[in-house]
Amino acid sequence: MNRIVAGGVLALAVSAVTGAAWAGKAAPKPMARGELPAGFAIGSASPSLALQVEVVDGKVAASAPAGDAPGNLRAARSGDATQTTLMVSSTLPVSIKFDLYVSTDGETFTYTSSCGVTPGISSFEMWERPVTHFAMGNPRVLPSGRMACD
Repeated sequence: MNRIVAGGVLALAVSAVTGAAWAGKAAPKPMARGELPAGFAIGSASPSLALQVEVVDGKVAASAPAGDAPGNLRAARSGDATQTTLMVSSTLPVSIKFDLYVSTDGETFTYTSSCGVTPGISSFEMWERPVTHFAMGNPRVLPSGRMACD
C-alpha cells in the first residue's frame, strides 16, 4: 500500500483482495447483490456513487444512498481493462470510514479494504483488475487523528 499526500489529495494504492492482503485473517466470502447490507449505495460509480450522511454530536446519525443527488460521501470510478481506480471524497467536517464491496459482474460482491476519508482530502483505492461495480455503506466517524485502512 502506498500513500502520497500532495496538494490536498491523498493517493492510496490498494491491491486486489488476495490471500496475501488478508494474511492472518479469513479471506472475505463473496456474496450475492441481494445479500449486501441494507443502506448501501450500489452501482458502477461512473459517473459517481454517493451516500448522504448525517453527523450529529460526532457520530453518524443517519445514512442513505443519495440516488440522483450528489451526496456528501462520493466515489467515482476510472480506469481501463487492466486497472481500476476509485476516488472517494467527502464534504463532511469529520473523517469518515466506510465499508466497501467490489464486483466484476455487478452480481457477486466481495468485501475489500478501504481507507477513511479526511475532510478536504480525496482518497484513491486501486485494483490491478477491472472492477465494474461497487457497494459503499456503513459510514462511521473516525476518532480525531486516526486514519483506518482496513
